[in-house]
Amino acid sequence: MSEHIDYEHIFTPQGMLGEVSKHPNLDFLMNIFNIPRVYSVSGFGTWNVGQHTVAVAFLALYWSAFQGYPQEKRDRLVTLALMHDVHEAVIGDILPFFKTAAVREAIDSIQGDILSAFAIEEDQTLRAELKLLDLIGFLYEIGQSSPRGIDPSKRELIEQMYTRQKTEILAYAEQAQIDRQKVEEFLASMQL
Repeated sequence: MSEHIDYEHIFTPQGMLGEVSKHPNLDFLMNIFNIPRVYSVSGFGTWNVGQHTVAVAFLALYWSAFQGYPQEKRDRLVTLALMHDVHEAVIGDILPFFKTAAVREAIDSIQGDILSAFAIEEDQTLRAELKLLDLIGFLYEIGQSSPRGIDPSKRELIEQMYTRQKTEILAYAEQAQIDRQKVEEFLASMQL
């Protein structure tokens, strides 16, 4: 059996993954609120994938207003933001470092099945902005973290992570040819 077939035979509370991913029901989709973010699993914050998803969708609304996008483009970006991590409803949140080629292939297949169920096509023209908003969503999540205990080094570590994430956002903007100054202005407008 190929790896593709193996993951399709995983049981989920809604049925076999291969079938459920092609016909996702509301329970399947809402499961994103039961999946902890890796950041939370590692001991920082308490966010789940659903909270992250909603934050990215809200950021898409703010970004669209900031950019003056027409309604159709805004709605497209918000839809993509709502769906960007929907595969995590069943596979969980995985650190990018652990996404091997085989894992990435399975993730892409599951994500593709779910998007197809709703006739949603990934918009390549919005891909870079969606990734930017995903990164900004994580920055917001870090900013909402509270250190546990009284050890001041934990607060310093959160501040270091926040600074590093902001640097990564600006580096990504440059790499993706998104106007860095506009991104900085957007972050400032969002108090990030």
